[in-house]
Amino acid sequence: MRRTVLYGAALALVGFTTNFAPAQETRAAPNIRAPFAHVCVFRMKPDAPKDAVAKAIADCRNLLSGIPSVRSVHAGRPAKQGTPDVPKMEYDFALIVLVDDAAGLKAYLEHPKHLEYVEKHVKHFDMKKLEVFDFINQSK
Repeated sequence: MRRTVLYGAALALVGFTTNFAPAQETRAAPNIRAPFAHVCVFRMKPDAPKDAVAKAIADCRNLLSGIPSVRSVHAGRPAKQGTPDVPKMEYDFALIVLVDDAAGLKAYLEHPKHLEYVEKHVKHFDMKKLEVFDFINQSK
């Protein structure tokens, strides 16, 4: 049940950020489809600095969006008004990275800019509560 709710929340997050993308997004060219989604839901350690979330979100744009296999990056804090009647998930921010395929995800994960992002911010992430979902868009 918990996995179903988490998966549903991840899908809702993808739908929300795709339709109402904030400034933290890098748009793909209109003719590029990126059906492979990498979704991360982050919770910070209790002793993380107050600006740790803002810095991690900014670096999603500054570091991750420049990786060649990445087609689109979306990152942000929980929406104040979200999906009704769905249990609210406690998290600090979420990240969605769209790539073309599993090879693109592998290239992203191994890219020096991704490794720099992890090295810079992982000390503030509660890794026991980190949730990662990778899925292929099959709705088209």
